[in-house]
Amino acid sequence: MTKTSNKDPYLQALRWLGYRDYSRQDLSARLLRAGFPEPLVDSVMDQLEAKGWLDDKRVAAQLIEQCLRNGTMGPRLVVQKLQDKKLPREVWEPLWEERQQNIDWLKIAEGLQERYDIKDDRERIRYGRYLVRRGFPTSIVWKIIGHGDQGG
Repeated sequence: MTKTSNKDPYLQALRWLGYRDYSRQDLSARLLRAGFPEPLVDSVMDQLEAKGWLDDKRVAAQLIEQCLRNGTMGPRLVVQKLQDKKLPREVWEPLWEERQQNIDWLKIAEGLQERYDIKDDRERIRYGRYLVRRGFPTSIVWKIIGHGDQGG
């Protein structure tokens, strides 16, 4: 415990959780970086989960809502964000499947075209590349840039 002035990992974890929610993986990694031993960190994680102060499902739901509220991300980018958080797939996948059922990805993608003059071929291609980078499926990109008979 050389890096931390706080000798109690439980109190340190509570302090960090007071600012924002963390996934179990993120919080335990942070405590380990702070110099606490792994068995102690695992015990603290179990205590926090038992009390409901640490909840990967809540973190996943918040992240999904944040990404969708942003309105500039396609489904692939949302999934990438969930994976980047190192949340267990079995935690976030059912939430994601349920939440995305009523989302019109084509409408969201079309809403992002205000910066682009899609009458110009060059701009339309630029817009298509932008949508791919934002995680939209190629089938939607093809529909928008005028090649609906291709893609997949």
